[in-house]
Amino acid sequence: MNLTEIFDRAKKQLEGGNLNEGYKIGRHTFSVYYTNEQWEDFVAKMPQEAKDCFDEGKGSEMKRYTRKGHTYPPKMASYASSSRFMYKMGQSVGGFEYEKQLTTGLGGFPANLDGYLKSKHLYVEAKCHELYGYSKPKLRVGHKKLLDGIVPTLNGRLAYSAPNGDLNLSWDGKDSGHFDLKQMLCHLSGIANKVLRGEEKKVNFIYLVYRPTEELLEYVEKPSDKKRIQELYKEEKDACDPSMIKSIYGAILRYFNDVRRYGYNEAVIREMISAFEFRFCSQDDFKSVVESL
Repeated sequence: MNLTEIFDRAKKQLEGGNLNEGYKIGRHTFSVYYTNEQWEDFVAKMPQEAKDCFDEGKGSEMKRYTRKGHTYPPKMASYASSSRFMYKMGQSVGGFEYEKQLTTGLGGFPANLDGYLKSKHLYVEAKCHELYGYSKPKLRVGHKKLLDGIVPTLNGRLAYSAPNGDLNLSWDGKDSGHFDLKQMLCHLSGIANKVLRGEEKKVNFIYLVYRPTEELLEYVEKPSDKKRIQELYKEEKDACDPSMIKSIYGAILRYFNDVRRYGYNEAVIREMISAFEFRFCSQDDFKSVVESL
């Protein structure tokens, strides 16, 4: 059993779920998910405006999906789903849009931000169990063009390599590790292009990560697994250096201002960078931080 599965099982038990039950498709039961009946009840209680957001999003969070010939439950039916986490946190504040899509200028699919609150100029990317798994993303043409454009402007702080097509990213010589810096580049590109189009200038960006509580860790049997879960959460938090994110955002603004010929001068670009704020939050402080914006 890998660490993600161990976390998922603990999360379900923490919330009162029974590991002997789960979402059934045919003869298979997915044990870290809601039961079919619980999922139907969850959907029935969801406000229509939230359903519409998830239905229109590209993540297919509320639909069964098939991969390599196997059919899986809706992603949001997982106790450790990031979209479920975002939805619950968003409901505590109100007014959130979910699965906000932004054109990145990189080709391919749009960036999918987990939450957007227009009144606060706020974008949210949420993580629940993703940081406990690890895989190298592939380097695509659009991302290579972006990286080749911004790396020289960041004084050697951002670097990349792609042996066998697998993308390695580092900041100040430190590998990005489990932190999905490639995804962050996509999100920042989507936000930057929206700002450059004149649709928004002020930007608040919250990186919302579920903190593994002591209560959750009580459901993790091995001390070594408990320790590793705590370590990876800390590493994720440490990786989200606001000054790094802001520096990369500024480089991306300048890159798209140039290649897409938006025509802003450096003084205006600096104003756009100054209007960008990045924060790391957990379930403990998300609501209070949003209300303070």
